Amino acid sequence: MHYLNVSFEPEGKRVKVKYGSTIFNAAMEAGIRIRSECGGIGFCGKCKVVVKDVNAVSGLNDIERRFLSEFEIHEGYRLACQTEVLNDVTVFIPHESFIGFLKMEISGIERSINLNPLIKKFYLRLFKPSLIDAKPDFERLQESLINVIGRRVIFDIDYEVLKVLPEVLRSADWNVTTTLWGDNRIISVEAGDTSREIYGFAVDIGTSKIVGHLVNLVNGETIAIGGIENPQMIYGEDVLSRVSYASINIENLKDLQKLVIDGINRVLFELCDKVNVNPNRIYEVVIVGNTVMHHLFLGVTPKYLALSPYTPVFKRSINLVAKDLNLNINPTGVITVLPIIAGFVGSDAIADVLATGIHKLDENSLLIDIGTNTEIFIGNRSDLICCSCASGPAFEGMHIKYGMRAVEGAIEKVTIDSNL
Repeated sequence: MHYLNVSFEPEGKRVKVKYGSTIFNAAMEAGIRIRSECGGIGFCGKCKVVVKDVNAVSGLNDIERRFLSEFEIHEGYRLACQTEVLNDVTVFIPHESFIGFLKMEISGIERSINLNPLIKKFYLRLFKPSLIDAKPDFERLQESLINVIGRRVIFDIDYEVLKVLPEVLRSADWNVTTTLWGDNRIISVEAGDTSREIYGFAVDIGTSKIVGHLVNLVNGETIAIGGIENPQMIYGEDVLSRVSYASINIENLKDLQKLVIDGINRVLFELCDKVNVNPNRIYEVVIVGNTVMHHLFLGVTPKYLALSPYTPVFKRSINLVAKDLNLNINPTGVITVLPIIAGFVGSDAIADVLATGIHKLDENSLLIDIGTNTEIFIGNRSDLICCSCASGPAFEGMHIKYGMRAVEGAIEKVTIDSNL
């Protein structure tokens, strides 16, 4: 395999790439964030770079001629996504071609609720086994739980918890805290009394950003909020660019899934560190997002969302185990992905409706969630109708010359005073 050196200025980075790789892919290999609202398929013309030796790269193509002026061509400008590396080359990245850091609004209005989480913890003092009372460990745990709950339940137990149960019980001198999900699923057994250490994590996977809320499930208080830019944006800023990339092969789909899970773990770590919470005491994560983000998080192909008749793989809610998705909470914790509605209208839109309460009102209301993917609801308690539209390409520059995201240089606020 023939490898070539690509050097980037002013970053001072160098990376080895295969012969014929694009400058855009070389920049990603080097960890350099170049603008590419279209995900590197030649639609936006924003990934402009200057090539120091034009003979070291492929020739100018028709897509580049459409986006580059005669002056830019004369100065050596090229589109990174269209230019293939044929020899060792040095590339200069202009300031305007770097991705700026997204300015995010992550706070909102919280509603008061009657707290009744699916996750509950119970501190138990078990009787020790003896020659007279030699019942199995799990049966002993069940009996103690039934006494505390006050009703008979047939419990299920996570396989990983079952494997360590004998040692946990004995090392804790038979005083343990058991965590239940729902009515009968035991997902954790911990030494001692940890009943006050019980947390949940709510995540909104947006096309442009990932926002997380860390919640104390003892009192319902949101104790930390944080967010980051969605790392998938290197493959396109709108949902269809991501669908296109994910549909090429299974490895691309896995890349997008890993990026979003790594992003969630990053938010999770930062918030836990901020408020000194042990991630192992987080027992449930609830995920919302539009239909494409929903599918990509689960590693399910979104290919057929972009093809008539635009069907998702599934729409109902699903519960998974944290370790199966590599989310860094309690390994046997539950990941709940809320249901989508239809088309590109996902579970984030359901969260909007629940948060605003328009589904309980007699009068008609209009709800608009403007984002890279925008959802619109109208109706009342009797009936709600909804649709989605792509606001990102309208504002952020995929198909327009001067559009951009909410980064440095974007108009953020307009004030009209009496002199206007």
